Amino acid sequence: MPGRIHGVVSDAPARNRVLSGGYPTRGWPRTLAGEAQALQAQLASEPGSRSPGASALTVAELRLLPLLSTHLSFPEIAEEMFLSPNTIKSEATSIYRKLGVSSRSQAVSRSVDLGLLTG
Repeated sequence: MPGRIHGVVSDAPARNRVLSGGYPTRGWPRTLAGEAQALQAQLASEPGSRSPGASALTVAELRLLPLLSTHLSFPEIAEEMFLSPNTIKSEATSIYRKLGVSSRSQAVSRSVDLGLLTG
């Protein structure tokens, strides 16, 4: 049974080489490059693909999200999650950035709109 390989190329020159198909025509690198190009095309053609959303959130951020809708402060959330307040603050800031908002209340509202939280 054929398998799939999923990977991330972090440096720009190598990523560009993979996405431009700069590998031999045989073997998995060429297949990976083709799949990456197909995925890019699919994502670019989907409605709303230019707006930030749920797919960009990490597992840790998704765990934090419901607690942002509570009355708890960041230090209280940190205590609940057994994390440092600085970790909570940086994860919340990352959520705001990825959702395209600038405050906790806007993040909660956007998350409800995206179906990540119930209203």
